Amino acid sequence: MTDVRRRAGVLAAAFALIMAGSAGLAAAEPDGPDPEPGFCSGPERDVSLLLDQQRLLDRLGHLTTLNDMGDVAALAAAGWMLPTHLHVNFENLGLAIARPEAIMEKEARVGNPGMVVYRSLAQTPVEEHIDPYAPNFPYVLIGWAHGLMYTPGVYPTSPDFCISKDDWFVHEQGIHTFPEWGFIAEPPAEDYLGQSAGDLFPLPTKGFGATHGRFWDVHLWLDPNGGVPGTGIERPFDRIPGAPMPDDAFFFPDNRAYEHDSTPGHHPQHHHH
Repeated sequence: MTDVRRRAGVLAAAFALIMAGSAGLAAAEPDGPDPEPGFCSGPERDVSLLLDQQRLLDRLGHLTTLNDMGDVAALAAAGWMLPTHLHVNFENLGLAIARPEAIMEKEARVGNPGMVVYRSLAQTPVEEHIDPYAPNFPYVLIGWAHGLMYTPGVYPTSPDFCISKDDWFVHEQGIHTFPEWGFIAEPPAEDYLGQSAGDLFPLPTKGFGATHGRFWDVHLWLDPNGGVPGTGIERPFDRIPGAPMPDDAFFFPDNRAYEHDSTPGHHPQHHHH
C-alpha cells in the first residue's frame, strides 16, 4: 500500500501541473463555457480521482490494512463504523464499511467517501470469506464509494469532486437480509427503470432484514499498479472471491429518467449503459 500511495502522490502532482497550465489557457479564453460543478472528463477527471484517493489514504493511514478488531474499532472512530453486510465479502465487490450519516449528505466531497471497501487476504476457503459472523483477517483496502439519495434525472453535485456523469449509477432499494446478510432488491412500481425516486425505507416483502431506499452510487477502485483509480460497479482488476451479488442490486437508469435532468448542460443521449 505504501508503493501505491507514493505512485498516486507522484501522479497527482504531475496532473496538478498539467491542470495548472490548462487553467491558464482557459483564463485566456473568456468566451469558453462555464464549467459544471462536479462533472468533468479527461485529465480533469483523473486529477479529481487521484486527489480523492490521496486524501482518503492520508486519512486512513495504517488503516488501509485491518489486522484485528482493534483496527476495526479505530476505523469506526475515524467515521466508518457500519459494516453493511457484517463480514461478508462479495465477489469482486469486497467487504463494505460505511459512514452512517453519509447517505443524508447533500454533496459528494473529495476525500470523504461514504463507504470504504476491503478484501480479505486470508488464504481460506470461500465459505469463510462469506461467513457474516466470523472476521477473516487481514483485510486490505481495495476501494471506496460515494453515495447520495436518488432523485431521477438529477445527478449528485460537488464543489470539489469531479467525475463524468456516466460514472454514477443507482443502488436499488431493498433488504439486507437476516441472518445471512445478503441483499434482495425491492424495486418500486414504475413504468421504466429509474423513473421513481423509490422509498426511503421500503416495506420488505421478499425477506426479513434492514432496508434502505434508492441512492446514487459511484465505486472507485485502487489500481494495484498505482495508476488512476478505476470506476465501475465491480472492481476492474483481478477478481476476488466472495458471495455473488444479485444482478439487480445496481443499475444505470433508463434514458427517459434524464429527459428533464436539472443539471446544466446534460442531455439524455449521454447515457448508453
